[in-house]
Amino acid sequence: MSTTPALVSALRELGDRPAVVADGRAISGIGLLLGVSPPGGLPRALARRVAEHAALPPSAARAAEQRLRYWAGVLGPPPIRHTLLHPVTDLAVDLALATLLAGGTVHCGDPGQRPEQQLDAVATARATHLSLPSALLWRLSRQPGLTTRDLGALRLVLHVGPEPRQEDVYAAVDALGAVLAHVRAPDSNTEAADRRLRADADGASAAAWKYGIGVTAEQLRDFGAQLDRAVLTALLHTLQQNGVLTDPARGYPEAEVLAAAMVVPAQRPRVAHWLDALARHGLLARQDGGAQGPVFRGGPGPDAAEVREAWRPAVETWADGLGPAAALDRVRRGALRLPRLITGQEAPRPASSPVRWAAARGYLGAALGALVRGTAEAHQGPGPLRVLELDPEGGEPAVTRALAVRPRPSTEHHQAPDGGRYDLVIATVDGHTPQEVPALVRLLSPGGRLLLLAPTAEQLDLLITGDAPGPAARPAEHWRTELTAAGCATVLSLPEDGHPMALLGQRLFAARVD
Repeated sequence: MSTTPALVSALRELGDRPAVVADGRAISGIGLLLGVSPPGGLPRALARRVAEHAALPPSAARAAEQRLRYWAGVLGPPPIRHTLLHPVTDLAVDLALATLLAGGTVHCGDPGQRPEQQLDAVATARATHLSLPSALLWRLSRQPGLTTRDLGALRLVLHVGPEPRQEDVYAAVDALGAVLAHVRAPDSNTEAADRRLRADADGASAAAWKYGIGVTAEQLRDFGAQLDRAVLTALLHTLQQNGVLTDPARGYPEAEVLAAAMVVPAQRPRVAHWLDALARHGLLARQDGGAQGPVFRGGPGPDAAEVREAWRPAVETWADGLGPAAALDRVRRGALRLPRLITGQEAPRPASSPVRWAAARGYLGAALGALVRGTAEAHQGPGPLRVLELDPEGGEPAVTRALAVRPRPSTEHHQAPDGGRYDLVIATVDGHTPQEVPALVRLLSPGGRLLLLAPTAEQLDLLITGDAPGPAARPAEHWRTELTAAGCATVLSLPEDGHPMALLGQRLFAARVD
């Protein structure tokens, strides 16, 4: 019976072939046995364990290798090109040693790199196996441009972390096309923080529950369709009463529409957004006009009486307990002023929030207050809870009330960044640039939370009363993906998917960074 440890035999069999690849440098099996140490934390820890293992007496080596054989069995048959995107942990070292025992090659990735660099490294290595923390897997699987990389060799992904959500697993399988195997990590500060956020979100949902009493999904869908129809009808009538967009046989270049409606320069972007919305919703047809820009075709449109009638069903549905009458009246009055607004006869009025926000505000305010309160109660110091509230309207009363529960010296409530990091950032999406979400996440301290109010459905009434076209609306999954890609380990949303209040097109996203 051989007295040579099996791991040592496996490294000898690898010979001059690469055993470990780190930072572009390959170390052979013989090199590892001779004590060559690759750069980086995990590669050095791996080389140290190889040296320790080679010095073990045979009985001790066989006992140590039992655990490695288990992991080698999980990895399966060769070929194995195993990329580890792991910080230095005993499990990461065991997975690397198990790869070597199975005759494979270990590629040590950098868990601190940008996601696109990590994916490039996996593709370049033609990795068959990938091991990484669960939170990083969810982040990578939602990266844009993932399908442009050749990950066809990938067979197995081992992710280490708390019990995963099924939607995260499905998204990762679809994105990577590999089998996923979950390794439950021991309870950690990260897992405790994750549980606390989920518990706080459940508490917030319970606190906001009463604001959805009596509101049905059918009622909200009806109101949304009625409001959008009334808004679009008003926009079309405003333009057509100037003698354009009425002849289906004729195309009208955008410049001609603006000139016929006597739109002043300051209001041209607004009217351009009207034309875009009318075309997207089928009230106009749009064609490419080449150098002259888009060309629009219309047809016989509504008269003044039909415009007034279009508001009636929206008013009746809104009055059935959805929100204050003033919120919808403001839009109706704004529609009557449109001809004077676009011609410069009347000055623009301050932009207002979408009508649906008036219906969602009670629910979202209660949920936001509960989440802020839960964050404050969980804060252990040593310093004060640093809160940054970026609200374009000057602050949410629910936030102030929630923070007032704690003694004032324990909380710093900021309305603008001061160059530091924050335990809690509260923000409302008001423009959406590609860097808006990452910029908010970068304001968080380790373990910090971001509470983000974001539009998840188009709010056409902002074409009348807002700074058109208003904040960019994206589906809830888009915001979850952006937050995950920006480094948030956990992302929850209120109301939850399928909740009737979600049809109001405003969501509160609660996200956490490690």
